[in-house]
Amino acid sequence: MSSRSNIAEVKTWRIPTFSVKEEWRSEESPWPTVPINFLVRVTLENGIFGIGEISTQLWYLNETPEQVQSAIQLYNDCLRGADVTNVALCHEIMLKTYGGGSAGARGARSGVDMAIWDALGKLYGVPVFKLLGGGKPAPVPLMFCTYGTTPELAARECEQALERNYSAIKVKVGDSLLAAGWSHRALTAETDKLAAALEVIPKEIMVDADANQAWGNAGSAVAALRVFQGHPNLSIEQPLHHDDLSGSAYVRKTAGFPLILDESVWSAEAMIAIVKAEACDRVVCKINRVGGLYEARKVVAIAEAAGVGVSVDTAPYTLLGDTSAFHLAASCKTTYPVDEGHLSMINISGQNPFSGGTKIENGYVSLSDNDGYGIDVDWDIVEGW
Repeated sequence: MSSRSNIAEVKTWRIPTFSVKEEWRSEESPWPTVPINFLVRVTLENGIFGIGEISTQLWYLNETPEQVQSAIQLYNDCLRGADVTNVALCHEIMLKTYGGGSAGARGARSGVDMAIWDALGKLYGVPVFKLLGGGKPAPVPLMFCTYGTTPELAARECEQALERNYSAIKVKVGDSLLAAGWSHRALTAETDKLAAALEVIPKEIMVDADANQAWGNAGSAVAALRVFQGHPNLSIEQPLHHDDLSGSAYVRKTAGFPLILDESVWSAEAMIAIVKAEACDRVVCKINRVGGLYEARKVVAIAEAAGVGVSVDTAPYTLLGDTSAFHLAASCKTTYPVDEGHLSMINISGQNPFSGGTKIENGYVSLSDNDGYGIDVDWDIVEGW
């Protein structure tokens, strides 16, 4: 490639997103009332540009909007003149500039990385999933996530998701514990929601019970799961602290259910430690938490080599970020249902500038064969932000 494939500019805009989930607007909710989303554009010297999305949260990824914007400014300065076809070097430059010495700036870096892959797809004339190693993908199944605060609400949302042909359902079973601290009463309330959901979900539908690290310790987690024997479609996700790999391994081997790790998966190195500890059967890979598709593919390769499944997750994203996640999922050996954001978690205030990229029908996503992500952007709307 000539120097015209060098990066000329990295620019960002705050996307005016708001929460669709009614439960997120509760004062007791640990989730963001106002989501933090940014559009990133990486422009090359030849005029080709790629787009990506940053999605972050204050308590979950330790990034504020101001921090994201300052990180992007640093990346704009350091990446000017870098060859976009050398993705590894682009990451090395970003890490040397900010966030390489310890965990940090992953959300910001992931948005730049996402835009780099879109630019590469346009440069080479192929969709991103082919750059990531995938062929012509089969439609990607969707997962619905319920944050219902009562058993009745959780069951109702699950029934609505089944009517829309979702292939899997994630049931949040840690929110009250995250909000008020661990207690047996609160843990029982969360497992009551799970029981209500399982009553209405048929056994051919995957159910991931997501505790978000809130279930205390391995003993209490195992005890809480005993009542759910006889549900072969159930898996438990991240019941313990993200650093407690030995506890997760104990729950996995004792509870009788597949164990999923989510927050524990923050780098390729962390994935190696998880495999060594035999701590899970499946992982959730979030593009923003690991720092982009470049690092995500490392995580996927390590997991698949060890026989560990990989679920790709939203952040939550708009259509842009979700489309990137679908491309990553399409490159995986087994395409597990993908938890989406733009359909049921967040929306954009005013006009939506993003179109194309995907076709969603009967609970499945078909990806465009267009270059990059195949997403069109109305830049007049973006500049109005």
